[in-house]
Amino acid sequence: MTESSRRGRGPLLNHLDEIEARCLKGDLTIQDIFDVFGPHGHYVLMLFMILPFLQPIPLFGLSTAFGLLIATVCLFAYLRKPPWVPKRWTRLVISAKTVSRIAEGSERIFERLAFLIHPRWSFLFKGVFRPLNTVLLMSNAVLLALPLPIPFSNAIPAWMIFFQTLAHLEEDGLFIVLSYVQTVICLVYFLLIAKGVGTGFEMLGF
Repeated sequence: MTESSRRGRGPLLNHLDEIEARCLKGDLTIQDIFDVFGPHGHYVLMLFMILPFLQPIPLFGLSTAFGLLIATVCLFAYLRKPPWVPKRWTRLVISAKTVSRIAEGSERIFERLAFLIHPRWSFLFKGVFRPLNTVLLMSNAVLLALPLPIPFSNAIPAWMIFFQTLAHLEEDGLFIVLSYVQTVICLVYFLLIAKGVGTGFEMLGF
């Protein structure tokens, strides 16, 4: 793909192009993939971790580990440190054929979604919004980590994290706004749960 044809494309599609080019040279490690994504590598990692929780049934137990790991990765992103994963994972080799297939499939999906997800409203990633986005993302990760066997208790914070990861991968401020809206929904939902628990204790005489 020529440089001129890249113009107007979001960072994610350009990263996928680079991964496909690297696949022509041989197999890749997880570290190679992180190197391609650079500062966006944190959000690639969070995106893959959050996908299982976007459905209503809570994954009791699994959500605690993943929620805390997402909060840790988010903190590393804010501190501009490399994505943290166990070192033995970074050395894991994935065949070029497999990586290329995933990259090509992802690229087709995001090219079709380009009308919806694309760079805009860059001010929402700078200044006061940068720490705000981090605090909200980590807060939702902590809520995801709560071991609550209640429908949607994973999904509601998970969708906020999903919106934030897409926003950062494509530098799309609209999805930052959607994550704010989802955060409000999340807070209302968990406040209702807390109120219900409090009412239950009152009825039991505590």
